[in-house]
Amino acid sequence: MTMRLEMPLMERMLNEAPIGILLLDAAGKISSVNSTLLDFLGTDLDALKGKNKTDLSEPQLQLLFEPRQTIFIPAIAGKPERWLRCDSHRLDSNWAIHYYTDVTRQHRLEGEVRRMEEALREHSSTDPDTGLFNRRGLLSRLEPQVSRCRRYNTVMSVVMIKLLRNQGKEPLEEGDLSTVARMIKDQARWADTLARMGEDELIMVLPETSSQGACELAERLVKQIQQLPAALNPDKQLSTAFGVTAWRTGDDTNTLLTRVADAMEKAQAAGGNYVAMA
Repeated sequence: MTMRLEMPLMERMLNEAPIGILLLDAAGKISSVNSTLLDFLGTDLDALKGKNKTDLSEPQLQLLFEPRQTIFIPAIAGKPERWLRCDSHRLDSNWAIHYYTDVTRQHRLEGEVRRMEEALREHSSTDPDTGLFNRRGLLSRLEPQVSRCRRYNTVMSVVMIKLLRNQGKEPLEEGDLSTVARMIKDQARWADTLARMGEDELIMVLPETSSQGACELAERLVKQIQQLPAALNPDKQLSTAFGVTAWRTGDDTNTLLTRVADAMEKAQAAGGNYVAMA
């Protein structure tokens, strides 16, 4: 059984609906707007009725005609800014109806979540792709080691590793860096620190290790990394450039990292699969 509603009752129901409603005729002109949408927009019926998209100069009002859009309505006439989601339906060849849901709260919550995620990444000490320390985490481990070297005059070495494919002629493939990182981590001592410094760079901090010991480790790793992809794709072998330096009196974290980066660049300039010391 279908109950027929009288026009005044139908208009009241539409005006009291919690969503905005807009009716367009075949010419794309606004035929009807409910009170909820007028309240969302901070305008009146006369400003919209009979208008099409080109008749309206405000960009946010022009978006009323676009299907499936999120519309930003700036703060106007004492009303706060809003975000509206539009869902459109064509009733027949003559009429189209648009429904507008206020998604301001959802939009703000999503924005807050994004800000929190960004803040968490900024304060995180690990790289999400490899699970290694990132630059922040590296510095938190390197600075105490530098202080220890100054106090007790102990030895410490730093090794920077740049990973390449075909001497850098091809980009790394997905998983290359993680594979190498796992291999190096398996051979590291508990006191060693392994971190990711860039898109294709790793760094090792080796306490109680001389530059000679660090070079010997780097040379072993060069050979092992070369063999990693050989069984899968011999034409796309990995290559590496290793830079090695050791702590010197007067060094701080910046001078150590700058010097080891210079050594790594020399190794890369030599053609890869090379260890340079600075």
